[in-house]
Amino acid sequence: MTRILIGVTAIPVVVGVVYYGSPLLFLIFVAAVVLAAVYEYFAMIGRTGVKGFPIPGMVLSFLLLLSFYFEGRFFVEWGLVAGISLFAAWFIRETNVKIAINQIAYTLFGILYVAGFGGYYLLIRSFEHGERLIFFLFLIVWLGDTAAYYLGKNFGKNPLARTISPKKTVEGAVAGIVGSLMAGVVAKVWFLDQIAMVHCLLVALICGTIGQFGDLAESLLKRQVGVKDSSDLIPGHGGVLDRIDSLLFAGPVFYCYFKLVL
Repeated sequence: MTRILIGVTAIPVVVGVVYYGSPLLFLIFVAAVVLAAVYEYFAMIGRTGVKGFPIPGMVLSFLLLLSFYFEGRFFVEWGLVAGISLFAAWFIRETNVKIAINQIAYTLFGILYVAGFGGYYLLIRSFEHGERLIFFLFLIVWLGDTAAYYLGKNFGKNPLARTISPKKTVEGAVAGIVGSLMAGVVAKVWFLDQIAMVHCLLVALICGTIGQFGDLAESLLKRQVGVKDSSDLIPGHGGVLDRIDSLLFAGPVFYCYFKLVL
């Protein structure tokens, strides 16, 4: 019930910002979500004994989002700043050369994983009717996740990836894909007049499937560091990273499909 109540409260806020917020407000919203998730990422990897560089990591994450906001015009410059900043952070703060590459690599991975994937939503929002496209993507992931969670919990018997996430089942994964396909149909009938039904279903199938890989990817990270949730920030849901793990993988795939096919 807590999970449902939090969802019912948060979804109208998210949809309101996506649909009616200015590009700047949407950037602020995405940045707040991404930076919270990046903070959780650094807290998790700290449990492995490799602390990384949280402050430079969060600053570089925000700068990367700005690059996406300006439609990729500063990616080359960002790469230069990121490389120099992370090596400088190690020289200033650390002396243990045996974990230097781990610290730098873990930090860069976290930035690219969360901010790099999350930034694609800024690109999608810049498309014509971008707010509808993002809401479409949210529906695909949300309905897929909901179907996978409740049907898998009640009817799932065959483990999907036992070593990574023992509670996820094949039945839940299939239910998730069916839920995503239903979202494709609903979106087409409700508000996506400009996209043919076949593309709505293909996007739902692809992004729904890839979104489940995003969920498993975060489960792999949590399994390695030995935590159940990325944090306890959202009652009944875990952390921010737990809520956006599927979206992080689905967003870039959706963007590529839209650019290359549509």
